Amino acid sequence: MRPDIASLVFTYSSVDNSASGTNYALTNAPQCLQPSGGSTDCLFLNIWTTSLPGSPALEKSSLKPVMVYIYGGGFTTGSASSPTTDGGNLAARGDVVVIAIAYRLGALGVLTFNDGIHKGNYWISDQISGLQWVQEHAADFGGDPSQVTIFGESAGAQSVQALVASPKARGLFRAAIIQSTYVDTYLPIPQFVAQFTNPIVAEAGCANSSDQVACLQAYNATALTLLPNPASSTSQTITIDGTYLTTSFIDLNATAVNKTTSSVPIMIGVNRDEAGVLNPPPVFTNISASFYNLNPGEHIQSPSDAVIAAALASGAFPLGTGPTDNNTLENQVFNATVRFYTDYQLKCLSEFVAYTGVATGALPHVWFYEFNRTYQDPGYNGNGVCQAPVTPTHPYGDPSLEYFKCHAGDLEMNFGNFARDGLPERDEFDIPYAQRLTDYWTSFARNLNPNPSPAYLVARGYWNTLSQNEFAGTWEPVNASAPSMMLLQWNSVMVPFGDVEQCAVIGESLDSLLG
Repeated sequence: MRPDIASLVFTYSSVDNSASGTNYALTNAPQCLQPSGGSTDCLFLNIWTTSLPGSPALEKSSLKPVMVYIYGGGFTTGSASSPTTDGGNLAARGDVVVIAIAYRLGALGVLTFNDGIHKGNYWISDQISGLQWVQEHAADFGGDPSQVTIFGESAGAQSVQALVASPKARGLFRAAIIQSTYVDTYLPIPQFVAQFTNPIVAEAGCANSSDQVACLQAYNATALTLLPNPASSTSQTITIDGTYLTTSFIDLNATAVNKTTSSVPIMIGVNRDEAGVLNPPPVFTNISASFYNLNPGEHIQSPSDAVIAAALASGAFPLGTGPTDNNTLENQVFNATVRFYTDYQLKCLSEFVAYTGVATGALPHVWFYEFNRTYQDPGYNGNGVCQAPVTPTHPYGDPSLEYFKCHAGDLEMNFGNFARDGLPERDEFDIPYAQRLTDYWTSFARNLNPNPSPAYLVARGYWNTLSQNEFAGTWEPVNASAPSMMLLQWNSVMVPFGDVEQCAVIGESLDSLLG
């Protein structure tokens, strides 16, 4: 461990070029400190590559596109070395270099002070330092630093969105993939300090210290991580620090392009039933009681009473529709509740970001998707409704039947690691479907377009993807006059944006950012 690591807590990171000699990078570094353990000396990267050139004279034409992954976990948990998001399959099948960046979590990543120096957002400084390292060293691992795509899920998606919004990140990537980001606005520093920092300072016994930062730096880091902290109670962990982030949300006005916002192509989307992971499951027989009394869980911002009242009065979230059997009133209420919280927290936000970026011209191209086939990690299964139902012919679940396509259910398929995680094939389509997703994602990194060329698929023998793409047709970018998305499933299809009426009712219409 670095001897000066304690003094670096609540400071902004930079690329460390002090290492000399030979470094053996054959084992994973410790995860960043979180409730399950870890270390404060954690800011490393993991790299998956099929090419180690070993020569600075390598021709640029042989360098591969780079995909930089930012993990999720609500800004409190997560790791760059999770088996679920191991980048080996993406690198090998997609002919890319995959790099995962570690970043600080919990209070150590976000705590903000009113001193004009420690302004929060340490996590994004870690991510930007990682991207700067990629610019300097990607070619050493066969990657082209001019062809970097950033991608992430959940808090990782929120990070990607913030990086697109950050003036400090401009020029460090050429494309972005935002997977299941959630409602959030960036807080002014005084509000963050009053709401989150002051209670933590008091809990740590530093309220009366003349130097609260030094007091917390001397406080046991593990104990600090276990204190109630902002990243465990709300999604509002991001501040307007004036350097890394200068606006309260991603600015998609055309005038912001090349000033704060990076004008890059993006892919963005959600899982159909994100909020199905609500845990514990609500048991209500009254839709009003369910909407008003449900705690949506960690990291999620609850809707206001006014939003809930508008949703209930509109009739836009009726009983009797949804994946769960509607044979009981409790199930009917649960279905409606999942739809409401999915729309409010994730779907509407993603749709209006995509629409606005295209309508204003701030983003050159946007491709939208919705997962309608997922494979939920049993360790993140909420109330158990996120798995395909078991039948006599499908003992591990039948994905062709209805079930909730929940938050994080895309990752096992997206990275193709479900077998490595000990999850069996549910049917004959799980593997070719996961391969096809890899082909979409890596095509976007290679070509700034998720549609892989037929010639490429033929050359590599990817016949299943070729056949499925012929069935689905071209994944068209979002058109502001008639926005559509790819419904990702076996036999995918293009469909219009979903729940547009519902989003308008709860104040998140497609033109919300155009005022």
